[in-house]
Amino acid sequence: MKKILMSALLLTVFTFGFLTAQTAQEIVDRADEAFQGDRVYSTSRMTVYKSGEAQPVQEIESYTMEKGGKTYSLSIYIAPRRMKGTANLMIEDDLWVRFGSTGRTRKLSSSAKKNSAGGTDFSYADMGDGGQGLSEKYTPRLTGEDKIEGESCYIIELIADASDSPYEKMVVYITKDTYRYMKIEYFESNANIKSMTFYDYKTVNGTDYPFRYIMENHTKPSVTEVEVDIFEINSSKVKDRFFTTGYLESIR
Repeated sequence: MKKILMSALLLTVFTFGFLTAQTAQEIVDRADEAFQGDRVYSTSRMTVYKSGEAQPVQEIESYTMEKGGKTYSLSIYIAPRRMKGTANLMIEDDLWVRFGSTGRTRKLSSSAKKNSAGGTDFSYADMGDGGQGLSEKYTPRLTGEDKIEGESCYIIELIADASDSPYEKMVVYITKDTYRYMKIEYFESNANIKSMTFYDYKTVNGTDYPFRYIMENHTKPSVTEVEVDIFEINSSKVKDRFFTTGYLESIR
């Protein structure tokens, strides 16, 4: 009888854990829909605040494409003048940067993807990854609930699947009714190194997308605010030829 009870208990624990994991994955998959889509074109303005002082606004044009099971992304700096012509090209885990100041193009190491992009609080990985969703390289686990900006949210931990994941862990807050990301906390060496909060969601082609988000750095007095001006899904502006090193080198 004891063996039967123990077996039933273990089965219940296993089943509950399995269902919880499945539920966490389903929640994250729903939230990731905002960051997925074929041939996405956007323009945005990024403002870095260092010790509360605003730096020159960075204007960026971005192109993203999914093709043949691969994610392609290209970000081109339009302003300020000192950064005009700088561009980042990512094809899956490969990263090339064209430096507007010198006109030279370099392929960076995979570890360099964690470096700051343009002096902001976003890394190259933050700007280029995510074509398949924020949790692409992580395993989700539902850990609780909380309120963010007055919204009831699920709390889900995303644990890195591999050593090449941008962060060892992320903790995400997703609204219970609309499945929107409200906040993401990024962890390295068990420490929350920065946090991003999302605002101003708008519906584009049936998909909710945040048109404003703020990344707060917890290792130095720096904050980066992003305001999206244009966001298009299935955009004719996104061309296959953009995602080559040849095109990258032709940017002026």
